[in-house]
Amino acid sequence: MSKLKIIQIGVGGFGRSWLRTVKANPDAEMAAVVDVSESNLAEAKSILEHDALPAYQDYREAIRSVAADAVLIVTPPRTHIEIALFALEAGLHVLTEKPLSYSFEEAMTLYEKRPRYGKQVTVNQNYRWTPEIQAVKDGLTSGVIGKIAYVDWTFRRMHNPRQGTWRVQSSDFLFTDVSVHHFDLMRYLLGTDPIAVCASGFRPSWSWCEGNMVNGAFFRFPGEVNVHYFGSLEDTGTLTPWNGNFRLVGNEGAIELTDDVPTLVRKDGSKEQLPLPALPYESKGFTLDAFVRSVRSGAPSVTDLSDNIRTFLMVDGAIQSAREQRWVDYDFPADSLPEGRSAQA
Repeated sequence: MSKLKIIQIGVGGFGRSWLRTVKANPDAEMAAVVDVSESNLAEAKSILEHDALPAYQDYREAIRSVAADAVLIVTPPRTHIEIALFALEAGLHVLTEKPLSYSFEEAMTLYEKRPRYGKQVTVNQNYRWTPEIQAVKDGLTSGVIGKIAYVDWTFRRMHNPRQGTWRVQSSDFLFTDVSVHHFDLMRYLLGTDPIAVCASGFRPSWSWCEGNMVNGAFFRFPGEVNVHYFGSLEDTGTLTPWNGNFRLVGNEGAIELTDDVPTLVRKDGSKEQLPLPALPYESKGFTLDAFVRSVRSGAPSVTDLSDNIRTFLMVDGAIQSAREQRWVDYDFPADSLPEGRSAQA
């Protein structure tokens, strides 16, 4: 079977790790690279060990000029929808970095237009695909802690990217670009979507970013499950891993992830480290493999747009709540529900 030919749009910064991910996948190959920076394009060719690889500074020119099956979008979020729609119009499948967009209207435009093209659209939510998260998921699936009552999630990091980037002007950088991973994990681990949220946030005086970098959110999930979330990208104290530290508490015990170590805590206080499953791919590698398989089979990947729009709207609701200082009820698109699930709100 022929390899999936990919045009990667955006090869600087985080895009470099995607170059290596595509290079390592035996079922995919790079058809072209795109970036506004000539130096980034030169480095991309070096990483891929392919000096003759077609390189462009305009994604439209690349898509029009190169025979490919799909695009991989690793550009600032404000550009994701525009590029995705252009690629779909050209008959290509789409794999894009999160967040889907910074605009509710743009995200819904892509969601509503996608069916007319008959192409796969996958959003990378790579935090799902690590051994520690899969260990937590396996423990929950086994029912070992009984009925879950609440979740406590704490995330603390100090993040200072290169100044002058598009991130500086982001109004809700923590929620949109980092907490989106944690909110997606909540949906994934609990197997359902929130009903309502109450959130708040602020910008510490020393922050490099113009927007809120410390946020809290309280989510209500079906079955009287409550989730309390605290996140900071301007922490000067003890830091957490990028997953954060969290506890899912049930009537028969709790499952904790602390410093990326998954642990079962029984009612009697005894503890047992959960076994880490072996995965064929991890992180972005898993997402890419799932995307390749979805293109070949025609079946949506796990983080297909129809699923990820719900993570996007979860973030959007939290931002709306923080801005308006009120509870916000979720109203997810009923037709985006995975097969076999019913609407929760």
